Amino acid sequence: MRQTRLVRFVLLAIISGAPYAGIAVAGSVVQIKDEAGAACVMDSPLNSIGAASEMAVDGITYTRSHQPDAPGPLELPTDNPASWSAGECGAGGGYRFGSGLYDTTGPLGGTPVGHSDLVGHVVPTQVPNGIHMRLFARAFAVESPCNGKRVMMVSDDHAFPSGLLRQEIIEKISADPVLSEFYGPENVMISSTHTHSAPGGYGEPGVLPELPSGTPQAAVDVYKIIQGSVFSVTHFDADNFRIVSEGIVQAIRRAHANLESNPQTAPIRMSVGELLNANRNRNPLAYRQNAPSERYRYMDSSGKEVDVDKRFLQLSFIRGNGSAVGVINWFGVHPTAMGNHNRLISSDTKGYASLGFEKLMGTIYQPDMEGAVDGVDNFVAAFAQSGEGDAMTELFALDADAHGNDAPGQGVPYRYRFGTNDPFEFDEEGFALGERKAVAAYGTKQLAQALKQFGEGSPLVGAVDYRLFYVDMSKMTVTDPVVLSENEFAELPANLYSDNPKQTCTAGSGLAFAAGAANGLGALASGYSCKDIAPFPYFDDARSRYNGLFNGQGYLAIYKGNTPAVLPFDGVATSQFLAPILCAAKASNPAFFCQGEKPVLAEFPAELAPLQIIRIGNLAILGVPWEVTTMAARRLRQTVLDTLAPIGVNSVVIAGISNAYLNYMTTREEYSAQLYEGASTVHGPWQLAAVMQEFRRLAQTMVNDQPAPDGPSQVFSKGDPSPITVDLPAPFGKLLSDARALYTQGSVVDVTWQAGYPGNDPKTMSSYLYVERRNPDGTWDTVATDKDPELVFLWTWSQSPALTLLHTVDSSKAKAIWSIPANTPPGLYRIRHEGVYRTSAKKEPVPYTGVSRAFMVAGTASECS
Repeated sequence: MRQTRLVRFVLLAIISGAPYAGIAVAGSVVQIKDEAGAACVMDSPLNSIGAASEMAVDGITYTRSHQPDAPGPLELPTDNPASWSAGECGAGGGYRFGSGLYDTTGPLGGTPVGHSDLVGHVVPTQVPNGIHMRLFARAFAVESPCNGKRVMMVSDDHAFPSGLLRQEIIEKISADPVLSEFYGPENVMISSTHTHSAPGGYGEPGVLPELPSGTPQAAVDVYKIIQGSVFSVTHFDADNFRIVSEGIVQAIRRAHANLESNPQTAPIRMSVGELLNANRNRNPLAYRQNAPSERYRYMDSSGKEVDVDKRFLQLSFIRGNGSAVGVINWFGVHPTAMGNHNRLISSDTKGYASLGFEKLMGTIYQPDMEGAVDGVDNFVAAFAQSGEGDAMTELFALDADAHGNDAPGQGVPYRYRFGTNDPFEFDEEGFALGERKAVAAYGTKQLAQALKQFGEGSPLVGAVDYRLFYVDMSKMTVTDPVVLSENEFAELPANLYSDNPKQTCTAGSGLAFAAGAANGLGALASGYSCKDIAPFPYFDDARSRYNGLFNGQGYLAIYKGNTPAVLPFDGVATSQFLAPILCAAKASNPAFFCQGEKPVLAEFPAELAPLQIIRIGNLAILGVPWEVTTMAARRLRQTVLDTLAPIGVNSVVIAGISNAYLNYMTTREEYSAQLYEGASTVHGPWQLAAVMQEFRRLAQTMVNDQPAPDGPSQVFSKGDPSPITVDLPAPFGKLLSDARALYTQGSVVDVTWQAGYPGNDPKTMSSYLYVERRNPDGTWDTVATDKDPELVFLWTWSQSPALTLLHTVDSSKAKAIWSIPANTPPGLYRIRHEGVYRTSAKKEPVPYTGVSRAFMVAGTASECS
C-alpha cells in the first residue's frame, strides 16, 4: 500500500513538479527528507473537514447546512505594464538569501509566580502551566544583487509584537558590530503569527496603567493578579521580554550568517494558491454592510460570497544546488484553535504547520556552539499572518444544526465548531489542555497547501527596497481624493459618509470589544451603537441567530487554578443598559466625538502607528500593525498595488500585526454595525481611509526614489525585573507515577515527577521532556521533545496566597503526556525529564533529571501518524 502510493507521488512529482518526492528547480532536485511523511500530510483525512455540507463527529451528524468553499476569484499577479528586460535586477540569477530560527518560549506559571499569563483572548484568565508546542522566531534575510539593499523579515510565534519589543530589537541590532552594518529600523520587519496561547508581558497594550517603578513587589503582585483575573492581560514581564527579544535577534543573526555563508544568487519563487475550507468569516453581519457592488466582485463558482480571503501566497527559498533554505507564506486566519479555556503554551495552527514542515525537511533545533553562528542551511518554514481580522478556523460555529435550527443555544454545539471532539466543558478531563485535535486539523490544512506550492511559481524579478515611517493616528484628516473615492459608495446611504472633515480620533475601544467574537466569546453583547446608520439590517439576526454567539457567553468565570466558579451574567441586558450611558458620555467628550456610532467603553492605550513597505522585486509586503478585516485588506492592497505598479510591482501581501499592535481595522461600512471588529477599530470610522492615504504617500516615495516622509517618534520604557520564584526543599526528579510496562500505538503514556519551578530555566533551544528509543547497542535516540505536539509538558503546583506573595512553590509536579503516534515503530522507549530547582533567590538553579522506566511499544506501526 505505502509503496504503491509513493510510486504514485513520485510520478506526480515528475509530471507536475509537486513536492511529494523531489522538486525540479533550475536543473537541481530538492529533496524532502521524509517523503512518506509528506505523502501522509497530503493524504490526511483532516484535509477533508468542511468539504461537505454534512459534518459528523463520532458518528453523530451535527449539521447538514454547512456551505463548503468552492473555487473563487483569486488575487493573482497583475499583468504589469512595466516591461522586464534581461538586465532587470534579479532576472539573471535571483537574490542572495538566508534563514534562521530560534526559541522564544517564555516562563510558565503566569501571574501567581510573577510572570505573564497567555494573552489574546478577552476572558478568562489563562495561566500557562505547560507546553503543547514551543514558540519560535523565524527570520529571512534577502539581498538585492544589483543595489546591495537588504531586508530582514521575522515571523514570531506570539500574539502580537509591541513598540517596546521592536525598540529593544533595533537597539540590540545597533549594538551588534556585524548586524548594524546591514540592518536598521527601516529594513527590519517583525510580524507575529497571532497565536492566543503565548505568554505576554513584553510591552503589549494593557488595560490598567503601569505602577510606578519601585512599587513594592507584593503590591505589584496583587495588582497583576487582579488585572489578569478581570481583563486576561498582565503587566511587564522582564523575563519573558528578554527571552522573546533575544530569541528574535538570534534568529536574525542566524539568517544573516546563512546569507553571508552563501555568496551565490538564486531565484526566489512566488506562488499564489487557494486554500479552501480552512477559514471562514466570523462576523458575516458586519461584512454584509459593505456595498453590494464591491461584495459581488468576490463570488465563488457556486455563487457564494467569498467573505474571507482564501489566498495563500508563498515564497520558496531554494539554492541553485537544490539546498532548501525555507519557505514563508501568508494566509489570513486567527490561530485560536486551542480555545480560550486552554492553559498550555502553544503556537497553534500556524506553529503546527511550521514545525510539521520543518520535521519533514530534517530541521535541527539546537543552540549555537559557544555563541558562534555557523551559517549552514537549516530549513525554516514560516507560516506568517496576513489580513485575519474577521477570519477564524471554526468552520461550523455559525452553521444551523441538522434540523435547521439556528436560534440562540441551538445550531451546531459550540464544542464541535472545528469538526473535532476535543474536551470543551469545564468538568471534562483534559479541558485545560486545549483543543489539540483542532490544531492538528487546521495546521495540517495549511501544511498541505504549503507542500503543494513548495518550489513552484515564478521567480521574483526586480530590486529590493524598503520604507518605514510612523504616523499619529489620532490627529489625521483624510483629504486624498483617490482614497476618498475608494471608500465611498453612491449606492449606500449618504449619511454614512457625511462626516466633514473625515478625521481619525483619540483611540477608544467600543462596547462590543467586551463581547468578543465567535472564536472567543466575552461577557457583553455585540451590535449596540449610538446611531443606527448601518446600510443593511443586522440587529435581529445578531440577537436571534448564529447560536446566540453575538449575545455574550452568558456567564462570568473566576478561576482558581483550572477550576472555574461560574456566575450567570446577562450580556444583552447589561449592554442595553450601558450603551446609552456610554453614548451620552462620548457625545460630551471632544476626544471621542468623532468615533461616530461607537459607544466608547474605554480609551485604548494607543501608540504611534508604524507603516512599512518591503519590496522584493515584483512583490510588496506591507507591515501593518492592525488586525485587518477581509474587505479592508482588499482595499489597502489595491491602493498600494496601483501606486507601485510603475516600478514593476504586481503583487501585494499584508504582513499582519507587524512592528506594533494597535487592535483592528475595518471598512467604514463594517464599522457602522459595531460588532467586535468595529468596536476594536480604535481610531474611528475613517481609520482605514487614513491608513490607505498614508500608505499611498509612503509608496509614492518608493516610486520616486525618495526617502520616507518625516514622522513623529516615540520612546518606550521597560518595567521592573521579574521576581525570582524559589522551591521548597523536595526530592526533585523523584518518580511519582511511572509508565506501564507495555503500550501500543495510539495509547497515551503518562509519567509524573517531583519537580522544581521550570520558569527558572526556560530550556531555550532545549526541552523539559525527551521521549527516547533504545538502540540495539544500548544507546538512546530522541524521538520527541516538548516542541512536538504529541508530547505535552504539564507543570502543576499547590497554590496558597501566602506562598504566592512570597514567590515560593510547594509540591510542584512535572508530567509528561505522550500520545504515541500510530506510525511509531515497536521497540523499547523511555521518557526523560530535565529540570532545575532553586531553593534560594541568592543561589543559581540546580539541574536535576528524572527518568521513567523503560517500556515497550508493541504492535504494527501504521503508514501515517
